[in-house]
Amino acid sequence: MVQKSTHKGYLFDDTPRGILEALLMAGGLAAILTAAPSLFAILGAIGYVATVQDRGRRKKLQRSYQYLLRNRYITRHLRGKNMRIELTVKGRTNILRHIQKRSLYEPIEKPEVWDKKWRLILFDIPAQERSKRNAFRAMIRRIGAEMLQKSVWVHPFDCSEQIALLKDFFNLSDQHLRFILCDSIGDDAILRKLFKI
Repeated sequence: MVQKSTHKGYLFDDTPRGILEALLMAGGLAAILTAAPSLFAILGAIGYVATVQDRGRRKKLQRSYQYLLRNRYITRHLRGKNMRIELTVKGRTNILRHIQKRSLYEPIEKPEVWDKKWRLILFDIPAQERSKRNAFRAMIRRIGAEMLQKSVWVHPFDCSEQIALLKDFFNLSDQHLRFILCDSIGDDAILRKLFKI
């Protein structure tokens, strides 16, 4: 999964997150052997191409790179002619969570033919974790689920991947979140109309 680029024809944008994602896609490491190792030579190894004429873009990439180094999202190693930049554990965790969160904003595809199964989302997040509970509720609304009753939500289409991401994102156990696939939930006429199925 790649970021939407702010530069036509570029795979990744020039933000710190863009560089982190490019590094992740490259296996977490970019290295280059050259007589004059430079930032732009090594960024070229992970898909960034910035010519001398791209002054504004080069400055932006330089700022993004320095930000990542300063905040220890990446490390830099220089050994003779060999230069490499590498994702740290902090950097990998940060970009994976960003990709994960971004996935939750993607709409669930409606199949051509409904499989006539309902997906029940049952959650029980402790009252003392109110902010987490509210955030979780907002996210399941975002994926299109509808409340069936208190702490029980329903969706007609496959949203198992999104629920698994939410479970991991909010660090919920099976006691706090259950996902159930069922053939019937009783009178579902209103829900069928709501979901247009």
